[in-house]
Amino acid sequence: MKYRTRALSLTALSVAGAVVILYMGTIFPAMHLTFAALAAIFVAAAVIEGGLKYGVLCFTATATLGLFLVPDRVGVLLYLSFFGAYPLVKSIAERQSAQILGWVVKFTAFFLTLTLYMTLLRELMLGAIPFTDRAIWLVYLAGAAAFLVYDIGMSKLIGFYLERLYKYRR
Repeated sequence: MKYRTRALSLTALSVAGAVVILYMGTIFPAMHLTFAALAAIFVAAAVIEGGLKYGVLCFTATATLGLFLVPDRVGVLLYLSFFGAYPLVKSIAERQSAQILGWVVKFTAFFLTLTLYMTLLRELMLGAIPFTDRAIWLVYLAGAAAFLVYDIGMSKLIGFYLERLYKYRR
């Protein structure tokens, strides 16, 4: 019982912290992407402390509260569509016995999300701008490089959390 109470308490604090970070995207509108990525760290903390079930709870609660409480929904939609769910995908992918399979799962999730964004942007906003095949491949290539940096950064932050904070939780 004590474990579940601690995990639920940390998940509730993580939800509060993530919503505050998402709200900061309203104060600094040019940094929606940054704040959505930072809010995902709280989901990773919930996964570490309580497992995948508490990570899903943190992601769902943060997305729901973000949609109701944050006035500017761009950061919340970025969080909802990719960044909030990514720590869950990362946890599942890194549990695979073959490391290459984990990378395939992570990059598949990223490319599916990027394809969704590209399709929506083309249909809603960029219909008048002609895209060549080379331009689309450059977007995917640059996106893959940025995603790789994000994944490595997230791994470093998780390592920092495990090394510096997780061992003192008792």
